[in-house]
Amino acid sequence: MKNQILIIGGTGNIGTPLVDLLKDGDQSYRVMVRNEENETKMAAAGVPFVRAELGDWPSVEAALENVDTVFLLSAPSPVMSDLHKGLIDRAKSADVHKIVRLSAEPANYSKGLPMYEQHSEVDDYLVASGLDYVILRPHYFMQNIPQMHATFMKDQGMFAQYMGDSRIPMVDARDIAKAALAGLTSDAFNGKIHVITGPQPISFDDVAKAFSKPLGKEISYVNLSYEDQKAGLEAYGTPEMVVQTVMTLFKRWSEGEDQPATSDYEKITGEKATDIEKFAADFAPVM
Repeated sequence: MKNQILIIGGTGNIGTPLVDLLKDGDQSYRVMVRNEENETKMAAAGVPFVRAELGDWPSVEAALENVDTVFLLSAPSPVMSDLHKGLIDRAKSADVHKIVRLSAEPANYSKGLPMYEQHSEVDDYLVASGLDYVILRPHYFMQNIPQMHATFMKDQGMFAQYMGDSRIPMVDARDIAKAALAGLTSDAFNGKIHVITGPQPISFDDVAKAFSKPLGKEISYVNLSYEDQKAGLEAYGTPEMVVQTVMTLFKRWSEGEDQPATSDYEKITGEKATDIEKFAADFAPVM
């Protein structure tokens, strides 16, 4: 029976909890993996998988056999739009019913933001494709905080980032996974773009306060200058397209009005979005 879900992008901040949710459910699914390392991980976890890679189109066409619904997510890349549009074309040819695509909130105002211009372009392509679709545009991930700043918080009681006192509705990637699962398993949310946020806009000072309690010491936030943040990203080896996009976006956020939260997550899942206090309580002990 043609009712299988294919997960493309099942190993990162969103894909990992999404696969965990699918493991706990009764849907037929498999995860597309592109290397032996991830094959081994999936096999060890008892997760069904298929070996294929976007751009290697014969392998993708084979992976799409008997697939009804696709979750589409991949890492930033100069060729991301070509890869995603190629997947959409082949999904149509394979009689796939629906694509749930992980886009990004800045696709709403993407001009001058190369990464998000690609997201906007692919979102438009999917909408025009004739396939059923659910497009998720999440805001800034809460997971970025421990991934970028855990060592500084633990060792120095501080973290530094360019943003000032601007407030953005950071979202827990685990919530994004729950919204994705709802889109994959129900047609009630088809034909719409859903902006997924946390429950309210928060500042990095709010983040510092939230992590102070579970870490058992005061954490302070230090506002970096634009130049220092940019230099840090470049020194880390961040690709030029990502640096340009991130720094332009941070500058808009830091100089503009607070970014609003939406109720889209609650409408899709029937749950309240995770707040920064809950997130910090969950992640601080394992940092």
